[in-house]
Amino acid sequence: VEVSSHRSARAAKAGARPGSVCCVVGATPALGQWDPKKSPKLQTVDDMVWEGSLAGGSWKPGEEFKYCILNEAHNEYVWEEQGPMHVFPALETSLRHEFENAAADRAEGHPQIWEITGGADKGGIIVRAEKDLTSAEAGRLGTGSLVEEVELDGERLKFRRKTGSGPSTGWISVQLKGKALAVKTSLAPPGAKPIQSSTSGKQSSEVLLRVKVSNKRSPLAAEAGLSDGAVCCVVGEAPAFGAWDPKKSPKLAQKRIFEKYTVWEGLLDTRSMKPNQEYKYCILDLAANVYVWEESCPMHVVPGTSEASHEFEDGAAAAHDSQAELWPPPKEAPVSSFDEVDLETLLVQHWIPWGSSVVGPSVAPRSIFHAFHWPFSTVKDRLQELRDLGFSAVQISPAQKSKSGREWWARYQPQDYLQIEGLGSLDDLRSLCLHAKELGLMIIGDAVFNHMLVVASGHDWERAQSDEKQLKLLQQRLAEAVRPSLEVEDFQWPWFNMSGPHWDNENRYEGWGNGEWSELRYCPKVISVQQKHLQLLLDAGVTGFRFDAVKHMRPEHVGEHIRFLRQSSKGAFAYGEVLGVDDSMHQEYMDPLQMPSTDFPLTVYINEVLKSGVSVAKAGPRAAVAKVAKSEGVDVQDSGSPSAAAPGLSGDSIRFARNHDTVMNPGSFYGLSGSCRSSRIAWVWLLAVHDGSVLVYPEDMLNEESGPLLRRALTFRASVEQAAATEICLQYSKTGGPPKLLTVLLRDGAGKICGICVANLLERQTLRVASLPLKEALPVKEVKVNSKVLKVHSDGSLTNSSSTPEVLVIRPWDAMFFVAEQASVS
Repeated sequence: VEVSSHRSARAAKAGARPGSVCCVVGATPALGQWDPKKSPKLQTVDDMVWEGSLAGGSWKPGEEFKYCILNEAHNEYVWEEQGPMHVFPALETSLRHEFENAAADRAEGHPQIWEITGGADKGGIIVRAEKDLTSAEAGRLGTGSLVEEVELDGERLKFRRKTGSGPSTGWISVQLKGKALAVKTSLAPPGAKPIQSSTSGKQSSEVLLRVKVSNKRSPLAAEAGLSDGAVCCVVGEAPAFGAWDPKKSPKLAQKRIFEKYTVWEGLLDTRSMKPNQEYKYCILDLAANVYVWEESCPMHVVPGTSEASHEFEDGAAAAHDSQAELWPPPKEAPVSSFDEVDLETLLVQHWIPWGSSVVGPSVAPRSIFHAFHWPFSTVKDRLQELRDLGFSAVQISPAQKSKSGREWWARYQPQDYLQIEGLGSLDDLRSLCLHAKELGLMIIGDAVFNHMLVVASGHDWERAQSDEKQLKLLQQRLAEAVRPSLEVEDFQWPWFNMSGPHWDNENRYEGWGNGEWSELRYCPKVISVQQKHLQLLLDAGVTGFRFDAVKHMRPEHVGEHIRFLRQSSKGAFAYGEVLGVDDSMHQEYMDPLQMPSTDFPLTVYINEVLKSGVSVAKAGPRAAVAKVAKSEGVDVQDSGSPSAAAPGLSGDSIRFARNHDTVMNPGSFYGLSGSCRSSRIAWVWLLAVHDGSVLVYPEDMLNEESGPLLRRALTFRASVEQAAATEICLQYSKTGGPPKLLTVLLRDGAGKICGICVANLLERQTLRVASLPLKEALPVKEVKVNSKVLKVHSDGSLTNSSSTPEVLVIRPWDAMFFVAEQASVS
């Protein structure tokens, strides 16, 4: 144990007296029951370091303790007072500790880990290529990152990044002008194991939780957590979470105290818990009878991973990275070697009917880039590249002032509709829209009109229903949050917890989501304030609108805004987000409002068809969707002769293989939890057909496995705008199994082939294709790929410009695109 004067001058002075000892003090009899005189002692080996051994039977791994410098002759006791408790590791381990700095505890054999604490307002701290402060900058190391110490020279640290963002290695300063930029921590990065000891490590049923409690987010929790007796409780409805009683719940007892925040950590045994069970954190000091709950954030969910990091009053794992800094999208996919196989000649063909009428009066954009959680200035900088990629519109995240926080979901908790704040100012939005107009791009705003910010948990609101004083306090908190534009009377009362089946039944309109969404009333004042927000967006230059959580708003409420937009802006485009797979729920808004909807049913259908035998495709979209919905406890009617029905809610529905709801929200929504890799062919299908508005999620564009394919698909889509009809064929082996080849044929208004997409649906084999399926014979058609002419004959066979037979070689889960006339893609 090192006792340094700069950390504790009193301890260093006391330790220098003859007769002083360093005591290892804890709650158990073996550690003196908090009496230093009865505890094990360490002896000094030089002026600053104490050393000794403890017998294994005197303590247990995980047991907490403190150090105390004791000099009985002078009746002097100097305790560690500021830092968290030390914790005993596995047996037969050597430890290096610092007095008053348990946050830096580490066992011998572990590399020293540092946590980056500086640069929160600048995107991290500066990294340089060399130790010299004048060497070249290599980027910024994100605040909260964990790094491994490679070399430490004074205040300069050479590191190897373990978690977080920024350069993988380089040199940083650990402090600047007396302010810590990085601090030592005992916290091992994900996956770290002792180099020498094999006795440590958690069980597979345990999850390592870390919770950051900051003074800024919750000063009450931060203050309560400083108490020696405080613990962080993991509390929920389930018995394993204490049935909402913090005293009976699992505890995170280890804490590390920093200047502006505290980090709690501990292992959660999940054996008696179900996936996606919800919970909250509560700071408990039982001796002082202090309980500080998370009140104004969504519920946390038991993670499916071995570790998770949360922030108190945040409700989400570590803040979502908008990935804007990863731009531009990759052009080439990683090259892998796979066996080549010839496509069988005797295959089962199934042609899927395609094409539905449009419902909206305005022309829908064909390809929309979702600038999810991107600042307006960043979106503006990327507009030219987005247009060059083939996009015709860009959707931004909600623009209004929202609940404080950098997390994506905070944008969906409005606080003031009359202020543009969070991703940029009103001037920033105007500048973005002006540049978009110059480039011929539509900017689509996101309107969150169903609810406003969370000010208390559903559990708190539920308890308040039987406590009038508590109810008035919560309502006062809500009023203070939304003034001056709205009042408590503008929200839905009485309070009703919309959860479970109520998300989709007749109670879905007026309930408070999870009991905590502050549900707005449908009344003249609310309509007026929300339309002032729409006018702000219109005046800034926004010409497209997404309405969030539409299924929780009555059609007449949404209709007020649709009529306002069409009266205020000729040609304004609008669509509604209906998060569900029941066609009838979508039609409730589509038909009377002439407003396209988010086509969740189509995505579910495509996913099911691509992984199933031909019987699923033959049964039709309604049957496939109804089966998946039933597996999740939702009853969706399978309406009449489904096999003849074309999939798709409408010809202008909003389509996607993945979107922010399926990616960012916990759990699987009707099976829509695919990765960038596994969703590639669904993206190809959606982008290859002639109709619909395809909303592309940024992660899929920026992923090295999906991005290059999406680039080519977008270019193809932009090159065949004249297409008026689509023919889709899936080809299956006669022995059964999922389809092997997807062929999309596009025809123009005159019925001529104008584009062809061929996709290999085999995951592990390159496919050689010598002919294409044709629904009907056609004259020889010339198409191009990379300026190379390919002839498609009446029987589907392929030749090159010299009439020599041609074979298409398509990599696994990849596609080739061909365009007639002058356009060319690959």
